[in-house]
Amino acid sequence: MKRYVIVSLIAVALLAAVPGWAAPPFGSFGGIAGGGNSGAGLLSLTGWALDDNGVLAVDVLVDGLVAIRANYGRARAGVTARFPGYPDSAAPGFGVQLDTTHYLNGLHTVTVRVKSRAGEVAFLEPRVINFTNVTHDLAPFGQIEFPRPQAELRGNCDIYSLNRRYAVVSGYALDAGLTDFDTGVAYLELLIDRAVAFDPDPDPLDLKHPRHPVDYNSDLSCIFSANQGGLTNCYGIRRVDVERLYPSLKDSPHSGFRFVLDIGNLLDSESGYTQGQHILTIRAGDHASQIRDIAEIPVTFACDQNLPNEDSVGTIDLPQNGLLYHGVINASGWALDFNGVRSVQVLVDGHPVGNATYGLPRPDVDLAYYFPGFPSVSTPGWQFQLDTTQLNNGEHFLDAIVTDNLGATTYLGRRRFVVNNVGG
Repeated sequence: MKRYVIVSLIAVALLAAVPGWAAPPFGSFGGIAGGGNSGAGLLSLTGWALDDNGVLAVDVLVDGLVAIRANYGRARAGVTARFPGYPDSAAPGFGVQLDTTHYLNGLHTVTVRVKSRAGEVAFLEPRVINFTNVTHDLAPFGQIEFPRPQAELRGNCDIYSLNRRYAVVSGYALDAGLTDFDTGVAYLELLIDRAVAFDPDPDPLDLKHPRHPVDYNSDLSCIFSANQGGLTNCYGIRRVDVERLYPSLKDSPHSGFRFVLDIGNLLDSESGYTQGQHILTIRAGDHASQIRDIAEIPVTFACDQNLPNEDSVGTIDLPQNGLLYHGVINASGWALDFNGVRSVQVLVDGHPVGNATYGLPRPDVDLAYYFPGFPSVSTPGWQFQLDTTQLNNGEHFLDAIVTDNLGATTYLGRRRFVVNNVGG
């Protein structure tokens, strides 16, 4: 069967090259043809599709009825190599999470329908899948997206300093269930070294009010703090990107979580935390009392006072790699440093051409969410007017270097761009 499918695909590709013959869409998706497939909860379906006019949409049908539209445009290097020259050859893959809890347990026929931009429709070879859902198998799931594993989380260990430094732990969490009652995330907890994080003295500077201990549980201590960048120790933050991936789950539009730690305060308090390596874990509970550690990463706690000056963070937005430019362009990006940014120097082809204007608002980049407590977090933008008429037509390179208020420099990166001035 596998040999027949491969031969058929090659035949379709060859016929597509015949003048006047419009080939229908073709492709493949995972699983065993004829049966022997099973799954529960959110079932990952992946595959690929191509058409000589381009693929418009890929839909998944269950028992002949459209269930969900797949995300099309994923890289599939092997397919790209086998079928070059198609409009979508560079990224012919598709993927989708099918929520099997919407169906009765048992055998179901899952089919992928591919529609081309010319209106042609083709159905890929179906898969018979046994849905086997039981409540105890449908535990919460999710991911820690920030920080990355092995990140260095710094804090100001002088707890009486007004210049506090915060570490954000954020991501998303979801839960599928068999009924509305057991579907959804009930609470999240942040664990340090596999015990619920606890700060007995969360605000040592607040001398006017009693100090209330904080345990990092989204059900107990969700607050809004402008100093800490917004919603803190919370579940239910808006995540439209997650909704696109899991549209059938009720929490997906507001599936984000965000915890904020004052590392310096934790290291100095009665919590017993020390500098060095620690494990951060997110534990989730659903409405059916299913509890699961959904994500875990190693990190390092450190005091700013005991370490050298760290690098700045930032990016170059324009120019974009490889694009053509002419006339005067606004090279731009953003930069932050915990000690403050003194300057952003711009270089072209390795030669300094000037300092960018720094301190511009960037409402499109919610840096306060990830870097609360940093100076200029609301105005981290930089911009430099680059006159490309002073450059020869052809390939050039733009670099940016950030200098902080203590004199330390950080190389932000490089962008390759092409100058194409008429008459140049």
